[in-house]
Amino acid sequence: MKQLKNNIVALALAGGVLCGCGDFLEPSSTSEFVPKDAKSLNELLLGEAYPRNDIGSMNIFLNLLDDDITTTPYQKPQDGFDANRFLAAYSWQPDMFKLMEEAGYTNSNMYETHYSLILGANAVIDYIDQIKDEEQNINYVLAQAYTLRGFLYFKLVNIFGEPVNSNPNALGVPLKLNSGVEDSENALARRTVKEVYDQVLSDLLEAERLYSTLPVEKQFTRDYRTNLPMVELLLSRVYLYLENWEKAAVYAEKVMKNENFKLLDLNTVATTTEEGLPYFKVYHAYAESPEVIWLYGNVSDMGSLIMSYAGVANPRDDNRIMHAYFRASNSLMNCYEENDLRKERYIIRKQMVGENYTKEWTPMAIGKLSVSIPESTDVSLDNFYKPSSGTGIFGRSLRLSEAYLNYAEANAMMYKAGTNGDGAVNARQALDDLREKRFAAEDFTKLNISDADELILFVRDERRRELCFEDHRWYDLRRWGMPEIKHVWNISSSMQVVYTLNLGDKGYTVPIPDEAMEANAALKQNELPSKREPEGISEQE
Repeated sequence: MKQLKNNIVALALAGGVLCGCGDFLEPSSTSEFVPKDAKSLNELLLGEAYPRNDIGSMNIFLNLLDDDITTTPYQKPQDGFDANRFLAAYSWQPDMFKLMEEAGYTNSNMYETHYSLILGANAVIDYIDQIKDEEQNINYVLAQAYTLRGFLYFKLVNIFGEPVNSNPNALGVPLKLNSGVEDSENALARRTVKEVYDQVLSDLLEAERLYSTLPVEKQFTRDYRTNLPMVELLLSRVYLYLENWEKAAVYAEKVMKNENFKLLDLNTVATTTEEGLPYFKVYHAYAESPEVIWLYGNVSDMGSLIMSYAGVANPRDDNRIMHAYFRASNSLMNCYEENDLRKERYIIRKQMVGENYTKEWTPMAIGKLSVSIPESTDVSLDNFYKPSSGTGIFGRSLRLSEAYLNYAEANAMMYKAGTNGDGAVNARQALDDLREKRFAAEDFTKLNISDADELILFVRDERRRELCFEDHRWYDLRRWGMPEIKHVWNISSSMQVVYTLNLGDKGYTVPIPDEAMEANAALKQNELPSKREPEGISEQE
């Protein structure tokens, strides 16, 4: 292997050699060395390829794009604060990255972050043939590297490429499959969405094969590493997006039958503390939820924009009342049945204080993250919810409930297509198994839906209810036909404007950031919509 690759690995290790597992492996060494065994490459993966809880720019604004979010009442920003950091993505502007940067938000290059982690996975795959170790140890490292690369490319192509089920031949993203450095003459062009999906499947299937060679205890451990059931859940999701319903159901069922996991009974989750204040469980944590299969991502990265204030560090600055810019949309909240436990346990409430000091508990556009809890029932301006940070807290997870929903959707679609006569029964059973844990016993009723279209609609609504604010909704809307979305934006205390994402709109594909375009002359930008103007101004109700 070329010395260049040796240098890349050494440099990567210089920035991220890790040790210990309890605190998700805090950096402890900055010395350069060339790895000689699988353990060293394992450390490289953790430092350079895992989307750890201390890494940002993995999500940023994706949760501003869909229909589960809307704005809170108008608030006057602090002098010098530019609300375009929110509005640029919320209104699906073709130059959203530029507008966010101009508005003072510079930590938004998701494209670069994903490729940086892919480079770490590539370095391990490239270097593995030079080390001497037991086959089992080598396979364990390689299984992680292929899983991470497949996962990261799957995320990239669904952010920056068109939906695979509507336009597989559209431009996806470049496929960087080694740790070498391309010069300007060999810059990587974008591959088609289908080609990227083919690579994702290749990586995940290879990871599945490698995991199958390992002892059971190496296939899944609650140690923040990738694992076999994670790979199976990802394969289920990928096949679902590809509309390969049979394989989506097969892989979902593997996860559903895995005895390491069970559905969390929300009847066991409290909603209030002894003081009568809202309490929210840390759903993305092994110790808190038996559904968690794998954890990734930074809490602040996932929730900062939707819980941000108008440039005021202390909400009492200038004697003004400040609040988050966004809340859960009425359409999401109305999607829940009255007695659905998720309505109170998945969606964080904050007591909004209006201009006249009126107080009202408002559902926020955030859920399942760790949040701070006020110390008293007195709603002072210091008592507002915000995502917690700290060791061991993650912003996202892959959960067992998704497997039930993937299985239900795949079976419902096969039932509609006439390729599985038991599809309706299978779908209803999976949904009932999930929903039984989401209602009190006296409120739960088994489904009795036989019409295929009605069943599919119910599955889609159930995905929305169960997976809200976990980055699924935007991708689901894309693959379900890219329906029209309207976002309201308040421009004063009495006036608002409306931005519309039309049916099949080009805005359903995020533009490539300018920095990436400038760094790679071979990149071709997505076909962008025109600047999105507000459709009209109306008085608020």
